[in-house]
Amino acid sequence: VVKRHINLMNDKDTISSERYDVIVIGAGPSGNTAAVELSSGGMKTLVIDQRHIIGDKLCTGIIGVECASIVPPREELVYRSASEVKVYSPNGTSYMLGDDTCHALIVDRVSYVQDMAENAMQSGADYLLGSRVDSINIDDSKVQVAGNSGDRQFSFNARIVILTGGFRTGLLKQVGLEKSNQLDYLIGTQIKVKARNIDRTHIYTGSGVSPGSFAWLVPTDGDDALLGGVSRERLNGGLDGLMNTLVADEIISRPVSSVENWGIPLKPIPRTFASRVLVAGDAAGFAKPTTGGGIYYSILSGKISAEVTLEAAIDGDFSDKKLSNYEKRWKELFGNELRAGFYARLLYESL
Repeated sequence: VVKRHINLMNDKDTISSERYDVIVIGAGPSGNTAAVELSSGGMKTLVIDQRHIIGDKLCTGIIGVECASIVPPREELVYRSASEVKVYSPNGTSYMLGDDTCHALIVDRVSYVQDMAENAMQSGADYLLGSRVDSINIDDSKVQVAGNSGDRQFSFNARIVILTGGFRTGLLKQVGLEKSNQLDYLIGTQIKVKARNIDRTHIYTGSGVSPGSFAWLVPTDGDDALLGGVSRERLNGGLDGLMNTLVADEIISRPVSSVENWGIPLKPIPRTFASRVLVAGDAAGFAKPTTGGGIYYSILSGKISAEVTLEAAIDGDFSDKKLSNYEKRWKELFGNELRAGFYARLLYESL
């Protein structure tokens, strides 16, 4: 759990209505990364999140080496490295993919994201957890963010707001931005299990397991593992069948948690900026369409949003024209990857 700092505003007797330079809504990888950069750059920053525990979003905890090079995890948070995967076809045959090179790390996702928040607090950012934002009002001079934290209400003013509150956040409409098409998303399904002698990630293909996509068995700490999949459909039934097979084959034992589902965007929202507003991470629709992974693009977009915000503050200009630089930069950096991944997914689903 994130250490208690004066920056954790839940510890204060009253929630002040002081003015901030930036309010970040969402304490995931994108929001925390932005908060580190912004507070380090001298901007008074507040991060608001509806969760009481930072980082507890559903995720496999697999990060690529590129991601790890940008925000390195502490050594004790790395469960294992991944250089190869074992892929099972629908008829039961299997083959290995990979080599001796480390391509990814399997990490304690909760602690990894909490470390990002800890770094932001150390840099001076304030955090308000277990708090829901109900309204965002924007005028020519400020952004007003209001909501409630338990039985207390709050209202803060800032020069700009960065939305990183997750997939299909309802706050987009309030700032005049559109969500992505209702059909452009996947549903992730995952459950914790106990595994036996699993030392690499297993991938399962076939419409009987995960229509148009794949399922996985990812070893984490000790004999713990995550069994899950992504598809356009809820996978509870298909995952049950796979789980029964793996139990019968004595690869896993019965689950140790309930099945959980979450939405994963397949493509970015139509516009990721407006006057005094930027949108990053899952809220902007940034995730790998092929695998559903989102941490890497969340961190990148958090960094870019902070860079553009710092530049806007120097110029005293938070207009949509000035902030359009944000969309130009993320498109230059990873826009083509997202587009290629989306069409690769459509192709795979058509097979």
